[in-house]
Amino acid sequence: TYMATLYTAGRGAFPITVNSLRCPICGSTFYPNYFVQSNSDGIEWRVYYHGVPGVLKVRVHAFFDDKLCQLFRALTVHSQSSMAASARIYNTTLASPSSHARIPLLRSEDITIAFNLYSLLLHHNEQHTRLRVPESAPNEIDRLAVAMQDRNRFMAGTGQEQWAHACDLCRKFFERDGREYMLSCAITDGVSIGRPCCAVHNCASPLPTNRARFCSTHAPLELICSVEGCQRPAREGYRTCTLPDHVKIEVNYKAVGQSFNLLKSQEEEEEEEEAEVRTDAEHASGSNTRRPPPKSTKTKARFARRRTHNEQLIVRPCGVILGRATFYGAEALSSVADFLQTVFPTRQSRPDVLFFDNNCSLHRYIADRPRLQDFFHDTALVVDIFHFKSKHSESDVYCSRHCNAMAYPQLFDEENKRWTFNSSACEQTNAWLNKFHTIIREMLPVQYEFFLDEVIKERNHHLVEELRKRGHSPHLIPPSAIAD
Repeated sequence: TYMATLYTAGRGAFPITVNSLRCPICGSTFYPNYFVQSNSDGIEWRVYYHGVPGVLKVRVHAFFDDKLCQLFRALTVHSQSSMAASARIYNTTLASPSSHARIPLLRSEDITIAFNLYSLLLHHNEQHTRLRVPESAPNEIDRLAVAMQDRNRFMAGTGQEQWAHACDLCRKFFERDGREYMLSCAITDGVSIGRPCCAVHNCASPLPTNRARFCSTHAPLELICSVEGCQRPAREGYRTCTLPDHVKIEVNYKAVGQSFNLLKSQEEEEEEEEAEVRTDAEHASGSNTRRPPPKSTKTKARFARRRTHNEQLIVRPCGVILGRATFYGAEALSSVADFLQTVFPTRQSRPDVLFFDNNCSLHRYIADRPRLQDFFHDTALVVDIFHFKSKHSESDVYCSRHCNAMAYPQLFDEENKRWTFNSSACEQTNAWLNKFHTIIREMLPVQYEFFLDEVIKERNHHLVEELRKRGHSPHLIPPSAIAD
């Protein structure tokens, strides 16, 4: 028996007494949310009870009621409130009355733990399984890490709860020769938010810490000159070799790094964190990753961390997100094709119409790849009208022939003079996801993916409820209807 604090949404925070019971026969110890038992190897595990508890133990001396967990989730999803901001809001508006002046203030770390643990318990409740985590762990975050990674694997591809979503906005019915047929639609696009990753291009191995430059596999590269193409050993205490030009690049990088102009540039460019330095020691300059880089004699060096390139989403025209993936080096066509095959593994699950602003290049990419041709055989690869006009040349005959939305009469409603599907849904969703940039930009991979998948899931819940209220008949397609 010991004293702790219960933080609630409606009654503030107040002291509570926590009890536990030990079974003399099996040796298990029972706590409010879980019991602890040893396996055959003598390792102790926390096994959570079935269901989602009304009061959640966040750490030894901090408990949250379920309404408070739901409040913090809503603040995070709908107002992009950071954990620190949510803690301040609670401590200044909902915290304990003056009679409990000695109650500890709520900490942002507690909200992070509550977000993760409550999300895991919701997931296991939906799957009719029990959450198991080690009893012995350095801290509460590490205790949940393996369970979070398992959840991340579950969510990849078809794991989102609304993966089989359909409604009146993303499926349209037409009549031809007296017979009714249906068209379904999806949109894919990338949003340039990212997290620290290994400085080796396209390396997906996790960093040991969020300040590291290389993953454990590529850690020996710390001893090699950071100028691209140079394999000489770096000087002790520096990141370049003894070549004068390379020394000059590092000196220039550090000098510019101390200037106000670079700080302002890093804020505006979201810290691209790549030093591109001319051999004559001119200042570094950024480049647009969506356009081919201009021809230049720049010598490039990477002194800081690399960040993942983008998050790729697949969205229905109604805004419901079907899947998400992290792209490391670029929004490469091969990565887009692989992602689409992961999210739409069966022929019946694939959309009839797929909007993508680079579909003309994707169409060319699959033209000489029979396996991909078969995969996309029944899917029209279309560029939406905005990107068709703004990003594609009028002289691009290939794009006009294969990816022009006007070539598909079903995509434009002549009677109402509007497009059949909202092809901008993915960009609108990207704008929402981009608001989390400051919250997630320093997260390590497990937390990063877990957080994004969870806020997407919660947003989908909200959108489906809105669709239901508006009479758009949202539902999940039965598994038998989308299996091959």
